[in-house]
Amino acid sequence: MGLALLRLLGSEGSIVLNGAALQGMNPAQVRPLRRQMQVVFQDPFGSLSPRMSVGQIVGEGLRIHGIGSTEEQEQAIIEVLKEVGLDPATRHRYPHEFSGGQRQRIAIARALVLKPELILLDEPTSALDRTVQRQVVELLRSLQVKHNLTYLFISHDLAVVKALSHQLMVVHHGKVVEQGPAQQIFEAPQADYTRQLLEAAFIKG
Repeated sequence: MGLALLRLLGSEGSIVLNGAALQGMNPAQVRPLRRQMQVVFQDPFGSLSPRMSVGQIVGEGLRIHGIGSTEEQEQAIIEVLKEVGLDPATRHRYPHEFSGGQRQRIAIARALVLKPELILLDEPTSALDRTVQRQVVELLRSLQVKHNLTYLFISHDLAVVKALSHQLMVVHHGKVVEQGPAQQIFEAPQADYTRQLLEAAFIKG
């Protein structure tokens, strides 16, 4: 569903971004909108090219969309790396030289540098240990507030969902079983499947 919303996968139904109907647009029509819609994938290593330096990875979108001069692009890379908690001096290094948490910060920086309105986060913390998960969640929350970002957050980890989400959609076997304000669903779930998820996530034996 996430890939379909980003127009990376064909689908049926209505998809609207800021009043623009994306459904039916060809790739050339969608491309100018790409910078508004970015994605952070589940695997922070597999989603980063091992042949590109961190600076090249983060700046790729700027080059593709022709945003700024070379000097302005370099400055934007430096600023966004600082923003996600990475030393800009490391931008000449390669992904294998970083930890999993640092690599996910690189992926977040790559999405953030284009100043998007929507970021799809596909299980962005599932490959990280709990301590690093908390750090990344706190980073995402602070960036959300600072830049007024909309996240489409996909996760099986309800503790992380609870920390980040305002609206919640519960999907089971491809069908929506419940949706609404996150606080309301966490406090009074209506669907059996939602109750089972909450019990598994928060009730300790």
